[in-house]
Amino acid sequence: MANYPDWSKFTPESAAAELPGLIDAAEAAVKAVEADSSTDYESFVWKLDDATRELWHVWGRVCHMLGVMNSDAWRKVEQDFQPKIVEFSLRVSQSPAIYARSKAVYAALESAAKGGAAVPSVRLRIVEKMIQGAELAGVGLEGEKKTRFNEIQAELAKLGADFANAVIDATAAFKYEKDGKTYTIDDANYIETMKHCADREVRERLCRARSTRAPENADRIAKLLKLRRECAELLGFSNYADLSLATKCAPSVAAVLKMIDDLDAATVTIAKDEDVELATVQDAGAGEVQPWDITYLSEKLREKKYSYSEEELKRHFEFADVLKGLFKMAKFLFGVDVEEVVGEAKPSVWHPDVRFFAVKEEGREIAHFYLDPYVRTGLKQGGAWMNELCNRVEHLGLLPLSLIVLNYKLPDENGKTYMPMRDVETLFHEFGHALQCMLTRVEEEDAAGISLVEWDAVEVASQFMENWCLDDRTGIELPADLKAKVIAAKNFRAASACRRQLALAKTDLSLHIADEVADANAVKTETFAHFGMPVVPEDIFLCGFTHIFSGGYSAGYYGYKWSEVMSADCYGAFEEAGLADDGAMQSLGMKYRETVLGLGGSVNALEVFRKFRGRAPEIDALLRQQGLK
Repeated sequence: MANYPDWSKFTPESAAAELPGLIDAAEAAVKAVEADSSTDYESFVWKLDDATRELWHVWGRVCHMLGVMNSDAWRKVEQDFQPKIVEFSLRVSQSPAIYARSKAVYAALESAAKGGAAVPSVRLRIVEKMIQGAELAGVGLEGEKKTRFNEIQAELAKLGADFANAVIDATAAFKYEKDGKTYTIDDANYIETMKHCADREVRERLCRARSTRAPENADRIAKLLKLRRECAELLGFSNYADLSLATKCAPSVAAVLKMIDDLDAATVTIAKDEDVELATVQDAGAGEVQPWDITYLSEKLREKKYSYSEEELKRHFEFADVLKGLFKMAKFLFGVDVEEVVGEAKPSVWHPDVRFFAVKEEGREIAHFYLDPYVRTGLKQGGAWMNELCNRVEHLGLLPLSLIVLNYKLPDENGKTYMPMRDVETLFHEFGHALQCMLTRVEEEDAAGISLVEWDAVEVASQFMENWCLDDRTGIELPADLKAKVIAAKNFRAASACRRQLALAKTDLSLHIADEVADANAVKTETFAHFGMPVVPEDIFLCGFTHIFSGGYSAGYYGYKWSEVMSADCYGAFEEAGLADDGAMQSLGMKYRETVLGLGGSVNALEVFRKFRGRAPEIDALLRQQGLK
């Protein structure tokens, strides 16, 4: 059963007209659930999902449009309705009747299971997480504490939205012209310029501009951190990091800090050697290596060491070919076909660039997704991401519907987009996220796809797919000698890259652990210095750090590395089986498909890993694959 939005009719005006009725309808339906005392799972969980599903779907589309077609009109819808959405969400989460019924339903399920009934464990997990979610949403708070908690939630939501909009505006506002060429700092152009532009003045101007975006966000950061800590304390946690980890698979902040310290120790000497080597390609008379030189010199050094240029490599990565190769790899590993839907059969889209695909298993459609590939400066948020528009709902026949958003350069005059290696990896990465949504075997909506997957394990499926970019089975034509050079260069400056992620993770945790943060930028500066990340003196990187201030990674950015340990270990299983052995690869691919991709949030992420690997995760594979051991 399809559930495609009609994007041609979804406007700020239509959303503003529709949302009040949806909120009222959801409120009435929730009240009906509250009035029922049955301990039957389906009459409780399913009815509650039915009560709110359409409201969350439409609000999700509003948030999506803010990310891909940002405008004053969409911002007004967000501004007008976000407080009402937050209020309704808290009202449901804090409902004493729903909380009490959750506990009664859980007790009934547990009793039935002990009595020998065939109770799906996923149902126990869903209701258990509902109980935890209510407690973390303040269901136990009363009086002034509850009032204050709800005020904080509303303010946090507004601050996060304003933060993201400020970054979009600052990115769109900057343009620098020199010698008849215009330079920008959006994702599609900034990194390419910093890699390949020989004009040091241009690189410096862009580096300083990118490093000082949205200074007005500094005040928002101070407020966000203060409010998050107050929120955590109201719920009985010592700091916001402890609150964040309550729903993740890392056992404690101490365990995360140990991982960071272990990787710090493993990379510090290698990274220093990498920096010494980098200085050898600095032009005579140019002086010390500056922050705006690093990406450029890295590219020069890589070309020198491995005898190929990124421009040479890009000629073999035309977007259409890479996309075809990605789908071919998915067919080989997981037995699914991905087919584009075109012509009259194609549903409406929010922009002409957007494409639509069906995913089939043994000829049967099991999922669909949109692909929005190109940059739209000023309209689209930077970066790349995957979101679910509709989860699998087996009892209603609803299929998963996902979207993948990228920021690639627009096609050239011949309609071609040639991709640097990082863009190829990004495409495989985001498709890995989508696969976990689309290939779910979980029949319960609330645990299908990435629902209930712990946030510090949500990157496992995406990072795992990056390993297959250069596999011969993609069919992407790359000369053997060039491929050998690219593989040899795989771990080029790996220690420095690792330390950058560690610096971001440690900064994030430090900000959310501290009793009080007098100067967030000073915390960043000290942490970056420890990990050898040079920045311009006026750097305010945090003001553009949307991941932790307007996204879902607050006190959770470490999850990229935590997930990477597991994803590297998953790929290690394929290495051990012999990457050239088609039969072994397909057999393991299906096992991975049925566990990591298929089980999603129905089981704790560490248990999912054990079902695939047969043991707990180990860091050795990551260190070995990145040349750090």
